[in-house]
Amino acid sequence: MKNLIAANWKMHFDVKEAEDTAKRMASTIKFNGIDIVVCANFTHLDRLNGIFNAGSIKLGAQNMYFEERGAFTGEVSPLMLKAVGCEYVIIGHSERRHIFNEDDELINKKVKSAIEHNLIPIFCIGETYDEREKKQAFSVIERQIESGLRDVDIENVIVAYEPVWAIGTGVAADMATIDKMHNFVRPFVDDVPILYGGSVKPNNAEELAHIENLNGFLVGGASLKAEDFKEIIEKFTKIKGEKYA
Repeated sequence: MKNLIAANWKMHFDVKEAEDTAKRMASTIKFNGIDIVVCANFTHLDRLNGIFNAGSIKLGAQNMYFEERGAFTGEVSPLMLKAVGCEYVIIGHSERRHIFNEDDELINKKVKSAIEHNLIPIFCIGETYDEREKKQAFSVIERQIESGLRDVDIENVIVAYEPVWAIGTGVAADMATIDKMHNFVRPFVDDVPILYGGSVKPNNAEELAHIENLNGFLVGGASLKAEDFKEIIEKFTKIKGEKYA
């Protein structure tokens, strides 16, 4: 089972800032035995492909529509992502679910389309604070997995558990909570890598890496600085035993 650490740059950086950060990452992050992915804005993907091409860092998108082409103003298709060098795509991020009202049925279509077009979906799941307070966390996660991955060959999927209440708040879920949820998710997804996302930083990456069923991170704010992202990778690989080159 592979380990993977992905950066989600969200809606940050102009093109020059993205290029500068990508160049710093490409020149300093060189790892064996672990996949490193940067998921950038649509407008930056072509430029970043030229920087990351043939290097240690793979390119990913933050979203996609499930159709190949058509009258879908403002959307981006899997064919477009492949054309600019993407290998990965984030599907079902909580911000897509809760801000843009994407439901499980739409997310399922996107996951299937990504796989059909040889993109690896980073499939996000996670409960809100209100759902956790109402003791609904496990039922929400089960529903998201069963609906979002219905009729999907999960061998081609990466799962990312991101408790909504920990994303961008600066407060990561505690070790016991993450461990319990990753253990809960594992039987549903067999040997699929399970990432954790939610306020992952250089100062907690090493501790989080000790969680048994954790195979990497989906990093938000801390991935905007090349040095912080590199440190997170180093601390993860130190615990998981991968070789740093």
